[in-house]
Amino acid sequence: MRDKSLDMFLMVLFGISGIAVLILAWLQPMITSERILTTFIGLGGLFMALTRIKSLRVGTDAEPSSVTADIKDKP
Repeated sequence: MRDKSLDMFLMVLFGISGIAVLILAWLQPMITSERILTTFIGLGGLFMALTRIKSLRVGTDAEPSSVTADIKDKP
């Protein structure tokens, strides 16, 4: 059984860091080669976050089941 809280933490960490790197890469004046490298690093962080989201969804094998409950009247 996998630890889903760790997966969610890593997903948020990679997602936020990827977005931050992309924002800083395009707001700072820099040469083209540095901008390309930082863009790939930022996109890599977002890709890691998206693959973790997909693995969280695929890992759920639970099927919904119906539950019946009997209610007794009090005398």
